[in-house]
Amino acid sequence: MSDNWRKAINQTINTAKIDDINQYVAPSSSPLVDSPIDAFYATTQDILNVAKPDFLHQYPSMGTLLLVGLISSTENYFRDLFARIIRICPIAQAASSDQAIKLGSVIWHREGQVERGAFEHISFADADSIKSTCRKFLKYELKKNGITSELLQEFGKICELRHGIVHSDSFLVGKNAIKLEIPNNAPNQALKITVGYEQFQECSLISTMLIASFNTEMFEEMTKRWAVDWPKLDSWNPATADALFEQIWKYFYSKADEKNGSISISLTMEQCRNKIKEQFS
Repeated sequence: MSDNWRKAINQTINTAKIDDINQYVAPSSSPLVDSPIDAFYATTQDILNVAKPDFLHQYPSMGTLLLVGLISSTENYFRDLFARIIRICPIAQAASSDQAIKLGSVIWHREGQVERGAFEHISFADADSIKSTCRKFLKYELKKNGITSELLQEFGKICELRHGIVHSDSFLVGKNAIKLEIPNNAPNQALKITVGYEQFQECSLISTMLIASFNTEMFEEMTKRWAVDWPKLDSWNPATADALFEQIWKYFYSKADEKNGSISISLTMEQCRNKIKEQFS
């Protein structure tokens, strides 16, 4: 046939389709945890178990893909914690009441965590997005000179790298390069993002410290609201105070950090609650 030339550039085309989409999903095998920070630890530990020096040396392209997984678990922490805060905090509920939520999210989550659906259209692979979501949904401004804000700047750099990894086959594009202040010393040569063992460990530490810092800062804010702000509201019921504090504790306390001995001050939930009461009395 006269149009055979169309077949002269690549392999022969055949149709392809997904046979059963249900084979791509399964109930999570991870144990249920009360705190988003422990869910983050569990996922990132699985990634770190793979990201060994020999493996990344043998398969150098895997470093960038593992970095995407690390950022995804970081995003999930924010999405999960924000949803849980809205579930119990009347101040956050009032602040987020005008925010839109997709009907599909309501239908899917109606029997469970419907608040989580509010964040399905928000990317947390962006430092400014995390700050603005705190403001819009939680009515909270992150401390400008705090360690969380400092770590968010570093996390923002990782997110700029992620953009190139996900959207440009790990080639660094101009917008991201400029934000990262990488000089264009070879205008006619593309820059490809490379993530070796040392770089991956560095990014992992930044993400972990960001989560730990944010967890601490928001715990401070939520306990202050519990002790000072919520009792001033007409909807406050003193009989529920202890139960609400228990929810806050469950959402923020890391059993993983307790197990590995990395919590510097050892307090039971009751001891912590009593100290908070004393401070804000």
